[in-house]
Amino acid sequence: MSERRQHDVARQSAAGRQALALSSARADGTDVAARTRVLGMLFAALLGAAGFASLAVDDVLAETVYRYEEQGQTIYQDRAPASTQDNGHAVLNNQGVVLQQVLSRQDRRSQRQQERQRELARIRDRALLATFTAEEDLVRTRDDRIGMIDGLISRLDDRIRILSDRLAIVDKRVQMQEKSMGEGSAQASLYSEQQSIQRNIENAWSLIDSKAAERGELNDKFEDDLARYRELKAIR
Repeated sequence: MSERRQHDVARQSAAGRQALALSSARADGTDVAARTRVLGMLFAALLGAAGFASLAVDDVLAETVYRYEEQGQTIYQDRAPASTQDNGHAVLNNQGVVLQQVLSRQDRRSQRQQERQRELARIRDRALLATFTAEEDLVRTRDDRIGMIDGLISRLDDRIRILSDRLAIVDKRVQMQEKSMGEGSAQASLYSEQQSIQRNIENAWSLIDSKAAERGELNDKFEDDLARYRELKAIR
């Protein structure tokens, strides 16, 4: 190939590269411009949506209606009830649809109590499952607790029997002395002992009644615990 021919080929190759580079640059410029236009349209759409939402919120707030009961009458107004009115109220839109129901003080108190009861029930469930690994453990614990109360009642019965026997002896001595010396003329110590024994017997009977009631309550509690424990185990 002649030197002139080589020079022409080199010049054409350089021109081709320059044309390719220019074409690529124009394409990149077109893409950038297109992306810029798309982003601008999206930004404008977002601004429009935000403005529309703001107007919608303003319309809702402007048209909010409050409904509540006062002295047997239903009141509608465009402002919240006074703080002294604590019987609850409803918040409505202009279509009459309830948007929010504000409870009265009594209802809020009742709701808190119900939530507390549910929380206590959950605590009880966790305690049952954590304390007893099997139903037999719960039954054994119940029998042990009730057995302790039965044992105390039995000892109180024995004490009452012993005190009754002692009271019978003291009563007989009082009767003998009063027979010989007149009514109310027995030794003062005998009257004091007689009254003391009677008080002790009454106290023992009172304690028996209290323990019998405690036994019944304890048995009922364990029966409820046993039933709940079976439910929890069945769920698991």
